[in-house]
Formats: sequence, structure tokens, C-alpha cells
Amino acid sequence: MGASSLSQKKIIIFDLDGTLAKSKSSLDKEMASLIRELLRLRYAAVASGAAFPQFKKQFLSKLPRDTNFSNLFLFPTNSASGYYYNRKRRSFSKAYTNLLTKHDVKRIFWAFETVFKEIGYVQPEKTYGPVVENRGSQVTFSALGQKAPLRLKQRWDPNQRKRLKIRRLLKKYLPNFEVSIGGTTSIDVTKRGVNKTLCVKKLKRRLGINKEYMLYVGDALFKGGNDYIMRSTKITCIPVLNPRGTKRVIRKLVETPVIAPQAFL
Repeated sequence: MGASSLSQKKIIIFDLDGTLAKSKSSLDKEMASLIRELLRLRYAAVASGAAFPQFKKQFLSKLPRDTNFSNLFLFPTNSASGYYYNRKRRSFSKAYTNLLTKHDVKRIFWAFETVFKEIGYVQPEKTYGPVVENRGSQVTFSALGQKAPLRLKQRWDPNQRKRLKIRRLLKKYLPNFEVSIGGTTSIDVTKRGVNKTLCVKKLKRRLGINKEYMLYVGDALFKGGNDYIMRSTKITCIPVLNPRGTKRVIRKLVETPVIAPQAFL
């Protein structure tokens, strides 16, 4: 993408794991500094399957104190909830949420159990933390547990075949829910119509900025990847392989003059 095109992008939306940081790992100092610089010039958002406490631990807590948080928007659990900065409180407050009902959660857990029996799924002998977790607005399956070491997670399903099979069967039992692949070992379930793309609608409504001024950066924009659904929004998407690639994109954005920044900041 040329500099002239980048100069028109007023909202930059990022995936978290594999894009801004390694899976379940914190931002490094260089990335934190680049995000700070970007937020001086443009709006930025992060949309991920992680819950808000993970956002705080992995992302927010690593940003410099003088970061312009007013230009930052957070969308945990695949945009099923949103957090915006409250200047008076100097903290992020929940702007909306799409909570699952007790009945929803019960049905989702049942669906996972049914699919696992159907395919003869054998859980790994050792797991690290919850395997199927209710995050309020999302139920997440993590094959090795939420706290598994990255090296083990990367080996479990590198080509996504295991999760694609489970996802295909889950959709049969959960026709009224969104079922998506996330991270390196996860499958996320949210309410129907609630998926990562919801952040685009929320940002447009909040800031009054049209899609042509938005940009999405993610490491799984390929078909079958957990970022692929963002292509359906028709906003510009830039695929990266890892946080190093994201840093290159942010540097270009920081170095590229923004068209009439006073019009939107």
C-alpha cells in the first residue's frame, strides 16, 4: 500500500495475538512505543478473542503512561464487548456487551461435549488452566488450556485442521451462534451476528468515520484464519506474519502525513 493510501487511514484496527504480540505474551517495549506514536496521530483499536483482563495484562499495562488513550478503543471477546476510554476516570469503561444467557452457555458446553464424543477427541494428558471457559460474552475452547506455553500451542494445530473439523461440527449443533477459530489452539463461540466485524460498525457509529478510512492489520487474514472475516467488511486489510511485520506497518503509518488530521482528531 502506497503512502498516499496510508495517509487516508484514520482508524487502524489490530488483531492482538500473533499481530501485536506473541500468543498470550505481553507487548515488547518497541511495539508499545510504536503504538504510543501512532495514537498521537490516528485512532487505533484492538479486536481479539481474549477477554478484557487479558487485554489489560498483555496490552494496556505495557503502554507508556503518556499514551493518548482517548484515541484507543478495545474490543475483547471478538467484539462481543467494547471498552472506551473515560477521561474523567482515566480508565477504560465498558461501552457495551452481548452477554450469553445461562441457557446459551449450557447449550454451548453441551455442543462441545457432543462433538468431542462424535470424533473421539482425546484431551491432552496435561493441560494448563481452563480448557473450556465461559468469558461472559463468549465461550472459548483452548485445547491445551488458557495458560499453556506458546511452544506447545504452536505444535498442537499448526495447519488448523483439528479446529476446522471441530468448528464445522459445532456449527451443526449451534446454528444460532457464531463459531470462529482464534489464536493458536482456540475456538470461540458468541451470539449470532456477534463477531470481530462488529467493531467496524461500532467505530463508525462512535466516530462518524466511514469504512474507506479504516485499516485492519492481522496475522490470519487467509481463508480459514480467524481474521479472514474482516475482509467481509470491505475495509482495507494488511496481512502480517508476526509482530515484526506489524511494526513495519506502524512505522510507515507514523512516517506518513495524515490528510487533514484536524478533521477527525
